[in-house]
Amino acid sequence: MLGAFLVISLTWAGFISSTKSVAPATIEPHNLKETESKGPMMISDSELDPDADLNEVVDLAVKNMQRGKESGDMNLAMNEGVMKLLAVVKKDSNHINALKYLGLFALESGQIEKAEKRFKKLVLLQPENQEFKTTLQEIREELEHKH
Repeated sequence: MLGAFLVISLTWAGFISSTKSVAPATIEPHNLKETESKGPMMISDSELDPDADLNEVVDLAVKNMQRGKESGDMNLAMNEGVMKLLAVVKKDSNHINALKYLGLFALESGQIEKAEKRFKKLVLLQPENQEFKTTLQEIREELEHKH
């Protein structure tokens, strides 16, 4: 059931991703992919301009994640996608869209506990949002089956 919901919601979102809620130093090596043409993926912190429009940064990050995934360029997906979303959350810890896409990316990458953390916060920020409540409930059901 969780899988079907995720495919529908992620397709609706226009991208099957969001992101990791970990700091770059804690990303496990097995999550990093090496490609023959591009070499090892290098993840770097992302800084935002002080006057950056956070909504525009999120929109561009999601597009970069999608382009990176489609082209197999995980450097683009991580550095110009995920890391930008993390930078937005660092600047505004309650940014709804950044949290949502980070949560969806965590789900896609199998980081269910991190996804739960993101969606828990989203439900606290928007308790009336049925999509967030349903996703959180399905994440919790998935965690129960794992344990």
